[in-house]
Amino acid sequence: LQTDWYIDQMLRPAYDSPSVPITWPRIDYCSGTNDVISVRPEIKAAIEELYEKYPEEAKAALGDNPYELSNVLKFWVRGALTPEQSQIKNTLLQYVGMEENAHVVPTDTLLMTIDKDAVRKSGMKLAYEEIPDQMVISLSGRRSLAKNDLMMLEMISQANWTRPIYVAITVGEENYMNLGDNFVQEGLVNRITPFTTKGDSEARFDADKTYDCMMNKFKYGGLDKPGLYLDQTIMRMCATHRRLFGQLALALINEGKTDKVKKVLEKCEKEIPDYNVPLDYMSGGLDLLTAWGKIGDKKHATEIADKLWKQSEQYLQWYISCSPSYLASSKRDCEMHIYIMQGIMQEMDQVDRKWSDDHANRLNSLYSAYQTKMMSVN
Repeated sequence: LQTDWYIDQMLRPAYDSPSVPITWPRIDYCSGTNDVISVRPEIKAAIEELYEKYPEEAKAALGDNPYELSNVLKFWVRGALTPEQSQIKNTLLQYVGMEENAHVVPTDTLLMTIDKDAVRKSGMKLAYEEIPDQMVISLSGRRSLAKNDLMMLEMISQANWTRPIYVAITVGEENYMNLGDNFVQEGLVNRITPFTTKGDSEARFDADKTYDCMMNKFKYGGLDKPGLYLDQTIMRMCATHRRLFGQLALALINEGKTDKVKKVLEKCEKEIPDYNVPLDYMSGGLDLLTAWGKIGDKKHATEIADKLWKQSEQYLQWYISCSPSYLASSKRDCEMHIYIMQGIMQEMDQVDRKWSDDHANRLNSLYSAYQTKMMSVN
């Protein structure tokens, strides 16, 4: 959404998909207009003084809440103003030394009043029983918003939860526009919701929708065919899907839906088999080990533990066999594998104490050898 021609495309229906909810006239988003908008929270002091001294005039000019998302986009970003509104806005801009008719965001905290009935009907996971009155969108640390940011805000303000807006889980955090605090994960996407879910892993994950995606909707492209060649890019995608299987299994366990867990784990084994996509820590192996252990399947849990342990043990043995200088340069990798082996032992404590005790001795021996070799580094 960084260019006018792409916004034009999104405003046209495609097959069964209606156009995206962007109401701006083209003149407000064409190339060269509203490409980058400054975030100027210092204007808030003048706005609040205006609302305190002249409340009726201020509300008539800038709305009941000047920081309401729709008001900010209309009056401050687009500049869709009457002459009287324009005069008030320019007075406020002069207060902070800005030129007349400048397009700005006059706050670092945007607010959106929530239609609670629309949220209940939306089909999203209600992360908490109480739906908030307002959604808070923090722009803290942002000095400007680009056109794609503005279009995202416009869609959020216009969709009113009747149509979900998603961000792919593979998108970097720099593209979240501080909306990551409001995510609820559904399969391979994060749904933007009015709930503040940051730090609450259970609230941030919709196990039911993810289960439907993983078990009924996703197609895995014949990964179970022996002898496939998978390049690094495809292998990373496979690892993402396997991690999601593990994440789903643990979420179902936490919600007490243990009847579905074994189906999920067996589906993972079938669709993303180890003979084509080697099982390792980075592809969610530890989560799968934990899930098999929690449903009492000692055989599967031990098989995964053996594979994960062997990989890390061999890596660590190889690093220790290298020269002291090379070992020192590989310190982070060594510590990562030590951490992995500690995690495996912790999970296997609940599955097979003897296995865990035996491997603790092996790790202690390796760690002693690692420390001794590290001490020889100048």
